[in-house]
Amino acid sequence: MNMNSLLSINKSGLNGLQKSMDVVSNNIANVNTVGYKSRDTSFQELLNNQTTAQEVSLSPQATNTALNEGLEVNQENINFAQGSLQNTDSPYDMAIEGQGFFGVYDQNNNLLLTRDGDFHRNGNGELVNQQGYRLSIDSSVPQNSWPKGNVRIDSNGSVNVQDGERTVQVGRIPLYSPNNTNDLQSIGNNLYRVANGAQLNTAFNGGLGSIQQYHLENSTVDLSDSMSNMIITQRAYGLNAKAVQATDDMLSVVNKFSE
Repeated sequence: MNMNSLLSINKSGLNGLQKSMDVVSNNIANVNTVGYKSRDTSFQELLNNQTTAQEVSLSPQATNTALNEGLEVNQENINFAQGSLQNTDSPYDMAIEGQGFFGVYDQNNNLLLTRDGDFHRNGNGELVNQQGYRLSIDSSVPQNSWPKGNVRIDSNGSVNVQDGERTVQVGRIPLYSPNNTNDLQSIGNNLYRVANGAQLNTAFNGGLGSIQQYHLENSTVDLSDSMSNMIITQRAYGLNAKAVQATDDMLSVVNKFSE
């Protein structure tokens, strides 16, 4: 293995650790974000280069083997575990207990999924999230025509308005879930797009979880673990940076003798 190979190994290590640091930092930044699911990274070794005929074999019987070329982030994993619930005083705040997701429609009418149940009614009377995306709801009464009164959202997603002495069902909120959470592509703002061709399940009446009105789901970030991971990653990054400097110094010495 030559000096350039050592530099390549150290560089891949720095790149991988930087990506890991970005993930940890993002977790810490979202520790108080409603419905946020923590991320972690997994690494894999790079074993792509084969030894060459010019390199000395350990024995005549030794065969060409792959050289460790460092590491890279194999994938970013999302922890879809259930977050704890917190009480609120808004009738439009909702949390899901179970595997389901709320559906929201973006400005292009694309269906996106989210665990963030921080909704409110806009100027048109529609239930929307913080980005203004409309909540997917099977309305029996247009949202801008709901009677005035207290809104009650049952655990099965039934939306009712108490209008004087009568209760009017104005709609039902479905929950969504893919067959495999690996089919969810994070697009930021606590939103997920379902991969093309993936099966998306839709359920009413609690089939994919129960809806808790006057609640929001906390993030699944463990702050103490995240801080520990940050310290460990920073130390590993520092060691790799020192290794790069040491290798570069040795390469400079070799180049001087070669002149």
